[in-house]
Amino acid sequence: MKSEDIHPKILEAFPDSDPKKKISEEKKGVIGSLDGPHLIIAGPGSGKTYTLVLRTLNILLKKLAEPSEIMLCTFTEKSAFELRDRLSNFAKKLGYDQNIQEVTTGTIHGLCHYFLSKYRHHTSLKSNFELLDDLTQELFIFDNFEDIISKKGDKHKPYLGKWNTEWSAVRGIIRFFDKITEELIDPKKLLRSDEEITKKLGRCYIHYEECLKKKNRVDMAHLQKYFYELLDKKKVGDKIISSLKYIMVDEYQDTNYIQEQIMIKLSSKSNNLCVVGDEDQSLYRFRGATVRNILEFKDLFKNCKEFVLETNYRSHREIIDFYNKFMDKPDWKSESNKRFRYPKKIKPDPTEKFPDYPAVFKINGDNEIVEAEKFADFVSFLKKDKIIQDYNQIALLLYSVRIEHSGPYIDALAKLGIPSFCPRKRAFFSNEEVQRMISCLSLILGYHGENRGNVNGRIMPEITAMIDQDIEKIKDESNDELLKELDKGIKEINFLKYKPTLDKRLVDYLYQLISVEPFKSWLEDENKARNISMLSYLLTVFQNYYHYTVITQKNLPGMRLKFFNSFLRLLFEKGKDEFEDPDMPFPKGYVQIMTIHQSKGLEFPVVVVGSLDRNPRAQKDVDRVLSDFYARPLFEPEDKVKIFDYLRLYYVAFSRAQKVLALTCSEDPSEYFEDSWNSLEEWPHKQKDLLKSQTFEFKERDKIKKGFSFTSDLNLYEDCPRQYKFFNELEFTPSRSAEVFFGSLVHQTIEEIHRYAIEDKLKELNEKVIRDIFEFNFRMLIESGMRPLAQKQKEIAFDQVICYYKQNKKEMQRIKEIEVDVSLEKEKYILNGKIDLVLGKDDKLEILDFKAQKKPKNDKVLIEKYRKQLCIYGHILEQRYKKKPQRLVIYWTGEKDKNKARMVFDYDHLIVDEAVKEFDTVVDKILKRDFEIKETPKPEYCRECDLKRYCVSKNTIKLK
Repeated sequence: MKSEDIHPKILEAFPDSDPKKKISEEKKGVIGSLDGPHLIIAGPGSGKTYTLVLRTLNILLKKLAEPSEIMLCTFTEKSAFELRDRLSNFAKKLGYDQNIQEVTTGTIHGLCHYFLSKYRHHTSLKSNFELLDDLTQELFIFDNFEDIISKKGDKHKPYLGKWNTEWSAVRGIIRFFDKITEELIDPKKLLRSDEEITKKLGRCYIHYEECLKKKNRVDMAHLQKYFYELLDKKKVGDKIISSLKYIMVDEYQDTNYIQEQIMIKLSSKSNNLCVVGDEDQSLYRFRGATVRNILEFKDLFKNCKEFVLETNYRSHREIIDFYNKFMDKPDWKSESNKRFRYPKKIKPDPTEKFPDYPAVFKINGDNEIVEAEKFADFVSFLKKDKIIQDYNQIALLLYSVRIEHSGPYIDALAKLGIPSFCPRKRAFFSNEEVQRMISCLSLILGYHGENRGNVNGRIMPEITAMIDQDIEKIKDESNDELLKELDKGIKEINFLKYKPTLDKRLVDYLYQLISVEPFKSWLEDENKARNISMLSYLLTVFQNYYHYTVITQKNLPGMRLKFFNSFLRLLFEKGKDEFEDPDMPFPKGYVQIMTIHQSKGLEFPVVVVGSLDRNPRAQKDVDRVLSDFYARPLFEPEDKVKIFDYLRLYYVAFSRAQKVLALTCSEDPSEYFEDSWNSLEEWPHKQKDLLKSQTFEFKERDKIKKGFSFTSDLNLYEDCPRQYKFFNELEFTPSRSAEVFFGSLVHQTIEEIHRYAIEDKLKELNEKVIRDIFEFNFRMLIESGMRPLAQKQKEIAFDQVICYYKQNKKEMQRIKEIEVDVSLEKEKYILNGKIDLVLGKDDKLEILDFKAQKKPKNDKVLIEKYRKQLCIYGHILEQRYKKKPQRLVIYWTGEKDKNKARMVFDYDHLIVDEAVKEFDTVVDKILKRDFEIKETPKPEYCRECDLKRYCVSKNTIKLK
């Protein structure tokens, strides 16, 4: 690659004369080659993120594109944030002064969601559509089981001839549903199949899609399908495609068919699609990913340029040599000489002088207890002899970390006083604070003894045993404070015999219980507080998906059974992970125990890999049933799929190690490890002393910059630091208030009116159409779990919408953008915001922020706060459009007189500077975790707050 292909600023910042900064020749090739399709095969530890960042900046510095015309796709949200921050840091280093935040970074799902939210009015999606995650998708299908997987005619048969219980049918059919969506299969074709199971799946899928549309829900697979279909729409599709000049996709080996098709469409005009990945690290076939996307990429694009990054800057040469030999052993070709792996050999860093010590060995024991004890001794040795500085420099990687697999290692470490961190061992319900809260709820709701009723064997013994044992503890502890609170809750529920409804939800009882011991003390322990917070989320999920807005006389029996016998049973059977702090994924002082899948993209000085006795397995049933309907035939030979995936999995595990790689097993390892295992020395071995002379340095990853906004951060913190701590920091899920419902209803309906204006369809609007939009939004907000408005309040909300529409039709011709996401990078954080409306088609930029209330009288502090918020948004837009905003407007929709509703401010840079300074001060307090209440919050903030009982118990406030 010629040096002139790379911008001089990059060459100056990374000169060849400095061995530590020098860019390798293989990286220069990628950075300097910009136009056309590119395939980058990047081996482990080859610095692909570093390369992608410099390639992006080379495009920008050479003015081949604006930041907003570049898209970077990554596999996880965490990777996207890391990429964003690294791009920003390098931009500063290279003196690039444009708004680098406008480079679109995210996961493919996240990017689909972004564009669908922006252009939703071009799809069949309605406002306020709800995205289903793994848990809520299962709940959705279970909740709509009769409509999707009808029991009719199957009373004495397994569901669809495959599953014996409802929950097993739900989990099993999701794999088929996702695959049908991701392979873009027309379900009507399934109905014409000769196979009965295929016909049934086709019918169920059609029913499933009908339910999704009716309930305004979208699962992750359909999120991609909606975006794919959006790109097919001529006008909006061309607009999106034309807006992107360069697209780069990381971890391309883990994409599926629909994701490949989306990327092909997005790059169809520019032809500048660069995919990066390593087929040897493809792990997600069980989620629909296919390694063929990267292996066949060159066949799809003419004149595709290929680069291979083979130099590993992470691992000791012995580790690299070990996993090279491991991957070279099998035959990666088919009988027709078709290849399933790119020919490559990972090389160690040529500039590194590797010390001589045993970098790869095995830990063996006669049984799992002895093996675990040897592992613990090894960990103790490393720390005691100061080879490592902290236990978090060690990672134990297993195929599964459920307690039955990770337990022996955790126990062996604990015997030596070594803490371990294994949040995904699915032991959420073993925590005392979780058990106690569930037991308290069972007492309040009356789910104990004979009240459990006859539910035909659906009671899970583990759940009832846990509850009964903890109820006995509650009685033995004689906690008068807790017993008094429980008695109060029980009486409230019992009083439903005499009145139809109780203005409470399940999560309200959680907030009452945390005001008494032992919960109040447990909240001082962050881990316990996080678990209670997670339970508040799960209670809210339950309420929302079973549509229990409040507890009533009518719904109580069904709620009780569904919560304990269905919802909790699902969570128990699946297992529930504990909290993981995304800002501190590897807490200091703990040995990390994680799955191999979880370790992907990570690195540790010392890696120990277990589960070597596990044999290859394959999930073939989905492909066997559906493959005839795929757009392309199956790629890898069926008899080799499970072997290929098995080798790739352990290749990922081995390549996480920087300084030491240890293999551990208590039985004979699988035949696929036999040669590798037998070639290794056993720990502790004669070369043990060579390790004593080593000191492994561990460079911690840079912390990801967090995003903060005026509405959800600054305002909340200034109103009440404790509310901020609970709802933003600890992520408790609040019990929704009517005030939130009112504002959301007004905002969403006005937003729909604006969408009509943007599409030049205002003529289609009238009061009846707006009423239909309003009523739909009302229903969807109730579906999402918000407490409904009283009829009088509902009509006031509609009057505000109609009044705004009638008085502002002319101004709507000037709408430039709606619901505009804006951001500004600061030294320690990202300042985020969302502007309701930008007017500017007459070349005058005007920013509007809607407040669903009357203009407050004599509240200068509040109004000044809103003004500062608008000034910051104006400053960000000034950078975006290179044009100074003319006016900043707060629109009070509660005012019937338009002139009174509009509050206009001048755009003032002095106010901007003042606002930024104030925001910096608040964020600094948040980052320092300063949540002490120094002044009693205003009574109106406390009146509707879920924490008011807790605050009374802490003597922060007094209730009248």
